[in-house]
Amino acid sequence: MPSIRNVAAPYWAEFIGTLVLTVVGLGVTAQNLTSTTTSKTEALNSSLAWGLAVTLGIWTSEHVSGGHINPAVTLSRALFSGFPATRVLCYLASQTLGAFTGALLVWVNFGSALGDLPKDKGVHPAAFAFITAGDTWTGLVGEATAAFIFVLAVFAITDNTSSAKNIAPLAVGLAFTAASLGVSSPLGLAVNPARDLGPRIFAALAYGLDVFAEGSFYFWVPLAGPIVGGAAGAFVYEWLVRRDAEYHALEEGAAH
Repeated sequence: MPSIRNVAAPYWAEFIGTLVLTVVGLGVTAQNLTSTTTSKTEALNSSLAWGLAVTLGIWTSEHVSGGHINPAVTLSRALFSGFPATRVLCYLASQTLGAFTGALLVWVNFGSALGDLPKDKGVHPAAFAFITAGDTWTGLVGEATAAFIFVLAVFAITDNTSSAKNIAPLAVGLAFTAASLGVSSPLGLAVNPARDLGPRIFAALAYGLDVFAEGSFYFWVPLAGPIVGGAAGAFVYEWLVRRDAEYHALEEGAAH
């Protein structure tokens, strides 16, 4: 009979993996906000950093939990590749709590510098080290598009027949960087509901509840966009690409 520790291990792994993801990614975002020398390279170094953050988070957790570290990936796995539905809610909670804790650690490190940012009206500028923001429609399209590309790549890379499977964490991180560079703004897209929700809850505690009203209540965009786009990406791979690949593999086998 499995112990409580055994049962909890995948959830702890998702918590730790998402914590690593957010500490690295949000740390670079905080550096960009508080530095006066990175404005011209902000989009590039942010995308590269988040890609490395994804790689490190997956390497930390993959062997225990599968290294989802993203609710869009978890929900897509549950819908299209047999991930147990009974684990979904605990995975989502672990990921969100990990992202919240990661935001706390970033605040401990950068809180003083962020607090010195000049404040005018509205949300404290330090909050943007933790949350994403933008035009609602543009953000929704961007989140869905980036998540579509990213989750499609995740399913392809982690397929048992994929040549990239042995370097999956690195390949998935590169896929995230590519999606971010192709679609993102300097403030960045979440492409991960936990990456925005956990830090946004922290930012609400640190800087006020206005972070949920920012940008005409933009907070729902990085929740809905990645889930819809990710599910579409998973569908395209599982029902179009993968099935066609299996057919051609059988044809080639029959030919030999």
